[in-house]
Amino acid sequence: MDFGDTGLALLEFRARIDSDPYGAFANWNSNDTTPCMWYGVHCVDGKVQMLDLSSLALKGTLAPELGKLSDLRSLVLYRNRFSGVIPKEFGELTKLELLDLRENDLSGMVPAEIGEMSSLKCLLLYDNKFEGSIPSEFGKLKLLSELQFDKNLASILATRIGCANRKFRLRIWQSSWRQFNGAGLLFIQIQGALIRSLNTVLIQWFKLQKDTLAECNDSCCGSFEQQMACNERRGLLGSSKNLPAVPATAVPSTEQIIALPTTRSSGSFPAVPKETGTKSEPDDESSETNSEPADQSSQANSKPVDQSSENSKGETTAEKSSGDLWKYFIIIPCILVFIAFVALAFMCRKRAAKGIGVPKLNRSELETACEDFSNIVQAIDGCTVYKGTLSSGVEIAVTSICVSSSKEWPKSSETGFRRKIDRLSRINHKNFVNLIGYCMDDEPFSRMMVFEYAPNGTLFEHLHVEDMEHLDWSGRVRIIMGVAYCLLYMHHDLNPPISHPNLSSSFIYLTDDYAAKISEVLGFDSASKSNNSVDDGSQDSKLDPYADPETNVYSFGILLLEIISGKLVYSEEQGSIEEWASQYLNDKGSLNNLVDPTLKGFKAEELEVICEVIQECIQSEPRQRPTMKDVSSKLRQAFNVTPEQAVPRLSPLWWAELEILSMETL
Repeated sequence: MDFGDTGLALLEFRARIDSDPYGAFANWNSNDTTPCMWYGVHCVDGKVQMLDLSSLALKGTLAPELGKLSDLRSLVLYRNRFSGVIPKEFGELTKLELLDLRENDLSGMVPAEIGEMSSLKCLLLYDNKFEGSIPSEFGKLKLLSELQFDKNLASILATRIGCANRKFRLRIWQSSWRQFNGAGLLFIQIQGALIRSLNTVLIQWFKLQKDTLAECNDSCCGSFEQQMACNERRGLLGSSKNLPAVPATAVPSTEQIIALPTTRSSGSFPAVPKETGTKSEPDDESSETNSEPADQSSQANSKPVDQSSENSKGETTAEKSSGDLWKYFIIIPCILVFIAFVALAFMCRKRAAKGIGVPKLNRSELETACEDFSNIVQAIDGCTVYKGTLSSGVEIAVTSICVSSSKEWPKSSETGFRRKIDRLSRINHKNFVNLIGYCMDDEPFSRMMVFEYAPNGTLFEHLHVEDMEHLDWSGRVRIIMGVAYCLLYMHHDLNPPISHPNLSSSFIYLTDDYAAKISEVLGFDSASKSNNSVDDGSQDSKLDPYADPETNVYSFGILLLEIISGKLVYSEEQGSIEEWASQYLNDKGSLNNLVDPTLKGFKAEELEVICEVIQECIQSEPRQRPTMKDVSSKLRQAFNVTPEQAVPRLSPLWWAELEILSMETL
């Protein structure tokens, strides 16, 4: 791409940076022919589609010129020190899908122009100093599926947030839950699930009718104003201060009624919190005595009001005395449910090393999620992969063994299946396609595993299929680091270590933002092969022969060659990629010949480091190969890509795990 308006806009952004303690802009050179090689800038087909400068302690203001990045899809600036306002020019980013401005010092009003970002799917604003409310123009964001904001933007009379619509399941998180720092991030992730759980418990406790809450969950609110009320009632219901309302008397009240844009209230819980201020006292008797006779009718009407006030005071006193008792009946169950849910979430997250550490599911539940198993993604190695969608909107991949009867499923296959579940349930990394559940039903016979879903296909497809989106150099480097960090975790953080049985580009899937996820979704080789074997009780001989760490390191070296060259690991024309590359690896002057000719740019110093790592990894003697700890450390020094930058920006794993966990416990 030419430098043009895109490069100038980025330089204007840099000019507004007052402090860059980590030197993130060191290679932002105005003399470059393209900004695609700059730190934090990610391009696809020469177009800037991501600007990621997160966690760099940058200090400055946001440049309006960023609105000129017409092809930008992700703008990630969280955990910095940006101040000032969000420029209204951001509304011109009509292709932007992710705007992440969390944990900054931004202030002022949230601009209504954001409502013009027709492609926006995720808007993250919490931990800033915004004023006012969420603009009503956000109702135009038809694709918005996640919104995070500070609680001061969510008052009942000014909020502009919507409940989930049927297709996109909008999730709304408020930063008041973020008072649990560090490990407390767990509570942020499970807020929605906890509120749904608490709502259910409270509704059953008071035997309330299923009315407005069901409307918010199961149907679209008709207007954006109705969506406000739906969301606010959820917040009210989740509060322990909302006691059953006092039965209304037949006497009219003098209190001013605040009209809400909704047609029904949420059961016994008041739709509007009671005012805590002191109410004005009734008029003195003297004023009534001095009234004109013509006002007697008015005085007569005022007497019932006074009596109502007297009754109201008595009722208030009674309610106050009984309220202390009711608080115990509300708060204690809420706390117990909260603790139980958190404990279950930790159990699900911890993935116990002994036994199977993921939930067991029923076939009917997965059948519903996968639309009667009609959406087939892939069929290979004696199994079929289906795509499914949970009620929360999170997509999953369900892998099913192609065996219809227990007679075709020998004991060795069952043992291999269980061991694989046990092994995969121990892996919990954001650069891995994590196992989140399994199914073992006998009628009808079913053996299934449930995984995260990575929507952008495999790395193999993006390297070798012409119709797939092209990966630029920065994108490939990020993928390399994601795979390296995941293997580092599997080899060195897990005890005992786990190795991937067949590490290759076909087993690396890409997320929405092209982060790498190593996969073992397929690979039921033991099941398909053992169908033709005799069940002699020798279980180990029929299990998958898992590779050792040294073999993974070798495979990683071959993977690096494939990524930088864009060539197949083996073809009849060139033979093996290792033999083809050997003529260039030993000559630094010829390293450029290894680079994929479709790349429009690359960094020579990074290429040199990659080639050194390749040579070390593919040594014929396994003991001479480096460990993944050595490899990842060397690559990180060269690329300056942290583990946080290599993982997917927004992982739906928590939502999937929590929903599946709730399905298991029902």
